[in-house]
Amino acid sequence: MRTIPPIALRARTTAEPEPDLTHLVLIHQAIRGDLWRLTASLDSIAGRGVAPTQARAICRYTKALLAEIRTHHDCEDDILWPVAAAAAWQAIDTGPLTDDHETIAAVLARVGLALTAFRAEAGRPATLGELRASAAQLRDMVDEHMADEEQQIFPVMRRYLRAETYQWCERQILCKATLAGPGFTTPWLARYSQPDELRRLLAGGGWPVRLLLAATRPGYALLERRAFGHGRARP
Repeated sequence: MRTIPPIALRARTTAEPEPDLTHLVLIHQAIRGDLWRLTASLDSIAGRGVAPTQARAICRYTKALLAEIRTHHDCEDDILWPVAAAAAWQAIDTGPLTDDHETIAAVLARVGLALTAFRAEAGRPATLGELRASAAQLRDMVDEHMADEEQQIFPVMRRYLRAETYQWCERQILCKATLAGPGFTTPWLARYSQPDELRRLLAGGGWPVRLLLAATRPGYALLERRAFGHGRARP
């Protein structure tokens, strides 16, 4: 369901500051990085096998990642893109990207089913093979889709969205993210942040986000180690 902002949606003038898209950029970085890391980890497991503890951690982490992708797409469809289109006087066509979301949703469901089978029978090559194949398909589709977004939508948002309009969108997105999985979302984005990006992210969320990060970071780090060891995601 689309959310209508209680503010006037006029285009940004060139004298006004551009919106800070740090939060949106970080979400893209985190999703892409984790999908690459997941598929690399599954490829490694295929050659050496997987311990039950790691299999459970991979399933738990990946389930949270899939939820983040769904929430991100819902926020784009319901909040970001309608607001951007209204502010830009329909200067953008988000139809093809919305169609991408529907296609990706089907692959997300396939990965979810494969994840359930992998969790139940992690030792079977067939369950690992289906998870590897579906995760790789999702990774490639999301990579292409996000590249299109960054080329087509990000410049329009920077040109037409006023900073305060984008900040309103961010608050709505934060509410959805908090409801979806606060124990994962905040430390997950922090993990993919450079120091200046993390500073801006925390400044936008205020002290509640700082407290949430402090409380959830240790649990996230433990889950990450159990799932992937100390390997870094693809930059």
